[in-house]
Amino acid sequence: MNKARTLCALALGTVLGACGGDDGTGPLASATSQLCNDVNGLEAIYWDFIHGIPRGDLPSTAFTIPFQIDFAQSPYSNSTSLLLGFMVPQGWTVSDAVDVSGFAVPGTVAGADLIRADGRAVWRYMLNAQITGGFTAAAILDAELATARSFLGNPGGSTTQCEVNVQQTGIIGPESVASKLVRVGDFTVFSRIHVIIVPGTSAFYSGFTSVAPTAESASLIQDIYVPMITQLYGGGSSAAACSDGIDNDGDTAIDYPSDAQCDSPADDSESG
Repeated sequence: MNKARTLCALALGTVLGACGGDDGTGPLASATSQLCNDVNGLEAIYWDFIHGIPRGDLPSTAFTIPFQIDFAQSPYSNSTSLLLGFMVPQGWTVSDAVDVSGFAVPGTVAGADLIRADGRAVWRYMLNAQITGGFTAAAILDAELATARSFLGNPGGSTTQCEVNVQQTGIIGPESVASKLVRVGDFTVFSRIHVIIVPGTSAFYSGFTSVAPTAESASLIQDIYVPMITQLYGGGSSAAACSDGIDNDGDTAIDYPSDAQCDSPADDSESG
């Protein structure tokens, strides 16, 4: 297990890398992490990505919306913050997230939970929550991981494969990051918590947690988790023609797979 001990490479927010990449079956399959020696492929890219490490080898799905959109739930807008909104994939349910650590000040939590219909995959994003009391980044992380484990029904033992637990003085004040990549039974959980303390005023935390069956981890990173993040940071701002809910070529067939001219949901032409 590799532990990063400085925050010098960790940006305050997720940073988009250069456009490019593939679907994870080519060069990305051998990608390595700058923060953890024990993970590779799309999991290595995602681990770095949620820590703000620029990756020029993001999958191409990062720069589009590769999934079919659930227009009944889209665009989702968080009730606490208008800054938190995105398009919701079909087969998933979105709701405002709640703090599970017990440290958040009521009414300050701006977050979202995206849960797949079968309950076996979750993408959770916390934009911001004001915190008080005996918090630490590690304590909030432990609460996130315990909640994920409970949600899955406590499946088997767990192994921590990657871990970060570091502190530094940032531009605003003291900050810390605690994160883990954990194998829990047949599932993989990524979780990262970032705490910023504003001296004399308040403290705040943000974070990502994602859950996937380990056998589906790479595909969910490619098709759901990375594009969800890049929606938040300006990528994938419009749906591709083959997933936009519109009959673009007037042949009465709409989107992939109904329109035979569409190769995938990410295809930007219904005309072949």
